[in-house]
Amino acid sequence: MVANLDEFLARKHINKAKGLLESLAPRAQFFCFYDVYRNCAWSSSETDDFEINNFVAELPAAIVEGTDSQKSMLRRTLPSGRTVLVFPVFGDVHDPLGIIVTVFSRNVGMSSSFDPDALQDTLLPAVQMIGETYRLQQDLKAAESTASSFDKELAFVYQVDEMLHGASRSHASLGQLIGRSGRFLNIAYSILLLPSKRIRISATHSSWKNVNRKSLDKYLIDKLLPELEGQRGPIIYEIPAIEGSDNPWERGYQALLCPIFDNGGNVEGMLAQMGRVNQKPFEPSHMRFMSHMTRQVEFVIKQSFDAMTGLMNRSGFETQLHESSIALAETAGCHQIVYFDLDNMQLVNDTFGHQAGDQVIIRFAQLLERVLPKNAVATRLTEDDFVILLPHGTTDEAVHLAEKVRSESADELGYLQGDISLQVTVSVGIAEYSAIAEESTALTAARLACDAAKDHGRDRIEIYDEDNQSAIRRYDDMHMVAQIQQALDNDSFIMLAQPIVSLASDKQQQRFEVLLRMNDIFGDNVSSQALFSAAERYQLMPQIDRWVVSHTLARLSAHVDFLQEKPAIFAINLSGQSLGDDEILNFIEEEVASSGVPWESLCFEVTESAAVSNLKKAQAFIDALRHQGCKFSLDDFGAGLSSFAYLKNFKVDTLKIDGSFIRDITENRISESMVAAITQVAKVMELETVAEYVENDATRELITRLGVDCAQGFGIGKPLPLDDVLAQLTGALQSAAGS
Repeated sequence: MVANLDEFLARKHINKAKGLLESLAPRAQFFCFYDVYRNCAWSSSETDDFEINNFVAELPAAIVEGTDSQKSMLRRTLPSGRTVLVFPVFGDVHDPLGIIVTVFSRNVGMSSSFDPDALQDTLLPAVQMIGETYRLQQDLKAAESTASSFDKELAFVYQVDEMLHGASRSHASLGQLIGRSGRFLNIAYSILLLPSKRIRISATHSSWKNVNRKSLDKYLIDKLLPELEGQRGPIIYEIPAIEGSDNPWERGYQALLCPIFDNGGNVEGMLAQMGRVNQKPFEPSHMRFMSHMTRQVEFVIKQSFDAMTGLMNRSGFETQLHESSIALAETAGCHQIVYFDLDNMQLVNDTFGHQAGDQVIIRFAQLLERVLPKNAVATRLTEDDFVILLPHGTTDEAVHLAEKVRSESADELGYLQGDISLQVTVSVGIAEYSAIAEESTALTAARLACDAAKDHGRDRIEIYDEDNQSAIRRYDDMHMVAQIQQALDNDSFIMLAQPIVSLASDKQQQRFEVLLRMNDIFGDNVSSQALFSAAERYQLMPQIDRWVVSHTLARLSAHVDFLQEKPAIFAINLSGQSLGDDEILNFIEEEVASSGVPWESLCFEVTESAAVSNLKKAQAFIDALRHQGCKFSLDDFGAGLSSFAYLKNFKVDTLKIDGSFIRDITENRISESMVAAITQVAKVMELETVAEYVENDATRELITRLGVDCAQGFGIGKPLPLDDVLAQLTGALQSAAGS
């Protein structure tokens, strides 16, 4: 009856919190509350959202556990484009309870009308009230629990809980649990055995220091572990004496055996207390105490191991890696990190379903367990990425292990259903981990080597080489991603506009291309190549494109009267990744409609390669926006081998000639001929041409003679801040009206 009442009160509290938050932020998709252990306590959507779970799992501990000195709202944009606002929840100033995550769709989050600061002011009092209510409920439960029991056993249980508070999720914290519980019960030999997870942690009293641990462990696994099947709690087992033996561990004693359960409720191991030093029998209070200790062990294991495969998870591995770094500092040598990525997993999921993909992952985990050396640690790092830490191993040993895994996976990772079969291969990267290396750097190096294996054809092994320029490029891209994400979250990109000038004196319409720039953490300009290399590699271009569209229209909306009276065209670049986004068209149409900017003032530029990669989808997108009245330019035209072949079926307004032909046009007859040919074809098709990278008068004069319509480049006009360009345009119009 009490349990049902507690459940009813908790549900009532959740519904009130949900209703309050939804009334204050009606544009939010949903809200969810995570405790300080990153467990989702409740969600208004009542369904698991794996992207949000992964996002919370990667948040710094200071934010989730409430130790961040700022204690303010955090805003982030997820890979899917959705925006999240994170609010820390406190019972009081010194009582962190967790975080409330507010989730917005990417259309809402990227909209210029989205105001996180206003939402913070609106939601923060509600979050504080929820925290205070939650704390009061916790205080009430704690008071009821304390009032119901005063015996010594419970007092010690609280003492153990205090000892475990903040303990790392690793073998070290498990060892602390085993040792202290054994000392409290005055146990001769305490041991945790989980064969499936390769865990064996023991603590031995001095009276049993000469015991044959290997034989005793074998007896526990072979004889006593089967006895725990069907048991839901600790049992006492009588170990018979061996006649004539003087060894204390062979004189007969009691063993207190506690089953350890996996997520499916199956017995996967035991926590055993073998013999009390004073030879006294176990008491019922000892069994209750060990029930509690077993739950603590299961909690640590659950936090450190992957539920699907039984391998260590990322959290557990990072702790293990840190502990191994301490061991490295005390001894000479190095460890090896072997990074595995299963190829073609997306194809398996798409073809046969995610259940088939899960079977492949489980089979690969079982393969790792089978070939894993005794001192090595296997980890499921992400969905289909696995890592082995090979302590004090050589590169040759790591290669031998990787080759064994790769070769055996060829026989075990194929998937067949009906007449359709797929072979899953493995790409492997190996990196050395020495005492002087940082833990995160060593893991990154192994991942870079694995990525190189995928780039070089997959189903191969690569060893990290610091002199490998492609690895350095990828490493730079990975570090650039954080800066790009920060610029998106803080709206700190820089927007410039470069003029596009007509080479015919009778055309006076103002035209500009909107350009994007970014400064690094030191305030220095980041090269466009570095910015877009990282954004394209890590699929951030759709978010960047949406940001540029939204913020360009926001700037132009302040000058709608000018644009209607004296039309000017602003060209916005769209990436190939955005062309593949099914929602980008609706996003652009909604943004333009809400801004009031005339469609005729907009031009969108897409590269030739992006358009050709999905010609049908790109043309449908272009046709829809051209129908509204905007223009389209085909950028970098001429770079492809089949440019002219598809152009006759591709409906655009402007061809922007690839800059490689313009840079050396005054010295290279082939470049001159290519520009002449493009210009001639464009005139026949009634398309306008623009030459980029026009840096001097000689180039301008030559392209004018060849019939190019417009020019862009430093020789024509340098990029200026977009706001300055708009101010100059509107100022010039006002001056003309005044005269």
